[in-house]
Amino acid sequence: MGKQYSDLNVLIVDDDEFQVEFVSDLLQELGVKNITTANGGKKGLVAFDIAKVKPDLLLCDIQMPDIDGFEFMSAMGERHFFGGVILMSGQGSRVLHSASLVAQLSRQNFLGNIEKPVSKSDLEDKIKQILAS
Repeated sequence: MGKQYSDLNVLIVDDDEFQVEFVSDLLQELGVKNITTANGGKKGLVAFDIAKVKPDLLLCDIQMPDIDGFEFMSAMGERHFFGGVILMSGQGSRVLHSASLVAQLSRQNFLGNIEKPVSKSDLEDKIKQILAS
């Protein structure tokens, strides 16, 4: 039996506070209890670095003013983060495609892209891949 939603540690990184809240709520509806949120890439790195238990799943926005999703992914690669990664963007599929390549190059367990507004079913589909592994 794999992990359950309630076992997952999730880190949400997005410079848009509304998105952070929105995605948090969706995760809670799915049964995820351990959620850390960071408003922007720099705070995301700090949250990751100080976390006693590293996240199983990272939900990261691509367009952020301080450190964008690409830079964030390389920083996660340097930190040997092997948890699941889901990238979020309101910018459409071309941006998401390049981001997915970056995540794969950083050797992350890339679960896919989600276009904003994020839907619960999209999240669920992607998270099932972690629960199954």
